Amino acid sequence: MSQPTTVATLAPLASALADPVRLRVFARVVLAGEAGVDAAELRTSEPAAMQHLARLAQAGLVVLSPDGRTVARVDAFGEALRPAGPAARDDVAELFKDGRLTGIPARPARRQALLEYLARRAFEPGVSYGEPEVNIALRQYWDDFSALRRYLIDAGLLTRSPDGRTYRVAAARLRCLTPLSD
Repeated sequence: MSQPTTVATLAPLASALADPVRLRVFARVVLAGEAGVDAAELRTSEPAAMQHLARLAQAGLVVLSPDGRTVARVDAFGEALRPAGPAARDDVAELFKDGRLTGIPARPARRQALLEYLARRAFEPGVSYGEPEVNIALRQYWDDFSALRRYLIDAGLLTRSPDGRTYRVAAARLRCLTPLSD
C-alpha cells in the first residue's frame, strides 16, 4: 500500500519536470554529473534558465553548490519513494490505516493537527500547485479530496490565487509548518 504515499511525494517532482524546457535544463544538470553546470553557461542556450533552475530547486531536484554551480540531487526520487516512517505524529497516527485516512476528526483542535500534518506532508512551501496537483496530492489520503482542499483553505494552511488556478502553502503559516522528522 505504499503507492498512494508515492503519488503525493512524487507529484512535486513530476510537476517540476512537466515543462519541456525545464526538463531539458534538468537533463543538462544531471548529465553534468557531480561537477554541475554554471548558470551563465545554461543562460546562453536557455534564456529562462534561472527561472527553471529556481523551480527545480524548489522541488528539491537541484542544489546550488558552494562554488556557484548547479548540481542535480540524484537522490531526490529515492527519497520520495522511501517509506516516511510513522504515518503521523502520535496525535493523528490513529487516523490512518495503510497511509489513508479512516476519518476526519470533528474536534477542531484534532482536525487542525491533521490538516497541519497533511499540509506538511503533501505540499512544499514556496511552490505553486495547480488544482489537479492539489487533488492528486490529497486524493492519496481521502477520496473526498475536494473537502480536504476546502478544510486546508478554511484552516488558513493553503491559499488560492484570486483567479482560483493556483494554490500555495499560506505564507503566514510557513513558520508553523516545519517538516516532521520521520
